[in-house]
Amino acid sequence: MSKKSIVLQTTLELVTAQGVAATSLSQIIKESGVANGTVYHHFKNKDEIIAELYLMLAQDFGTVIMKNTPQANIKKQFPIMWKNMFYYFINNPLAFVFYEQIAKSCDIPQDLKDEAKKYILDIDNFFREAIKEKIFKPYTVSLMEELFFGSVVTMVKLYNANNSKVLERHINQAVEISWKGFLK
Repeated sequence: MSKKSIVLQTTLELVTAQGVAATSLSQIIKESGVANGTVYHHFKNKDEIIAELYLMLAQDFGTVIMKNTPQANIKKQFPIMWKNMFYYFINNPLAFVFYEQIAKSCDIPQDLKDEAKKYILDIDNFFREAIKEKIFKPYTVSLMEELFFGSVVTMVKLYNANNSKVLERHINQAVEISWKGFLK
């Protein structure tokens, strides 16, 4: 792992444990074991580290959700997208905490949130296309995305709270409930 990756991973661990405001650059440097000069070679300050981490996770998130989705088939895409996100969060618990506690917070400047939107354009287009094809009700797309994500987040929380005892049939039921909520 590169020194830059170590700094990003350490920052992710620290901010998910204690928040952005409580995480200092000196703590990131100390906990990462990377020399001051090396950190400053890659980043000007803590905000730059947080920004790169945020954009990196947004890109990862957007790519993973759309992975292996069949083109031009809304009904087949939906459960794949839903499960992709669910398993991404199960397999990346720090990314889940980051998304839940930090990504939507005021600790992330709006211009950075706006910049990250480019990584989820395919998700946005999915909902727009489903509305255009009159498969989904014509709701506000951003609200639909949040409700979609929210249903996945709820199942991840159930999975985590029940020590992994959420079964595939429970996941399929959640997908079906979410799907039916959007149908026209």
